[in-house]
Formats: sequence, C-alpha cells, structure tokens
Amino acid sequence: MVFMQKVNLSKHYLNLKYGLGLEQFNFRYENNLSFRNKPTNYIFNDSINFSKNKLFVNYLTVPVMFNYNSNPESKSAFQASAGVSVGYLLNARNKQVSAERGKQKTQGNLDLETFKVSLVGELGLGPVRLYGSYSLNNMFKSSTGLDQTPFAFGVRFSRW
Repeated sequence: MVFMQKVNLSKHYLNLKYGLGLEQFNFRYENNLSFRNKPTNYIFNDSINFSKNKLFVNYLTVPVMFNYNSNPESKSAFQASAGVSVGYLLNARNKQVSAERGKQKTQGNLDLETFKVSLVGELGLGPVRLYGSYSLNNMFKSSTGLDQTPFAFGVRFSRW
C-alpha cells in the first residue's frame, strides 16, 4: 500500500478507509497458453511444452472500505474492514522457457481487461491484519474465451 487514510464517521468506531496501492499477481500455467503482442494482442494454445510459463500482472489500486474499530483508544483493538477496490492495469508480462524456443519474454496488456473491480476485506488485532481480495470480473477480455478471476489473501502489517 502506497498510502492509507481513515476518515472518522462515528466517534472513531466507524471509519471510512481509502488509499492507493499496488496489487501484483504472478500466475504459473501448467498448460501451453501463449501470449503475444505483435501484430496485435492475442492468446493461443501453443504446441510447445514449456518448462516455465508465467504471467505477471501489476495493477494500481484504489481501495475504499468501511472500518469498524472495537476500541479507538487501544492500539491492540479488534478491527474489521470491508469494501471494494478498483484496479487499473499498469503492465503485464509473460515469460516462457522451452527446449525449442529457449527463453521468451512478452510485455504489453496481453488482451487483459484494463480495469479490475474487487471485493476487499481485513480482520485485525493491533497492527496485524488478515487481508483478502476477490475480483468481480474476468481478468481477460471476453474475446479471448478465457475465464480467470484472481483472488489474494495474506497478512498485512499496518496501524491504519
């Protein structure tokens, strides 16, 4: 998260949290899916067997959440937040390794949707938070015929 701020809505028990951050996904494919950007962006099932086939996707995100704080006076209080996050595709790249072609790298938007909308939530005690995110839309353009909706979960350390 680049920054996160809270706006008091009701005696610091109920707050509006918003911020700006980066969300990054690193997908590893077992099938022979290939991404190309020349002459235009397209995705296809390749005939080559890859020893490595990964897609890295980077989004600039703006999360907006309602936050509940059980005890605003305590730094170790229970907190829960839920809301939405809108993401803008910054860049994507595909890296493939095969015996036939060696190492290949492709960069661009790779037929990915430009925007992503996700449900986001946090549960925490003090500065430690469990975080979750689930995309509401397919990350690929409908013309590709692919369906993949990313999700993420983890631990976040924050006083906000």
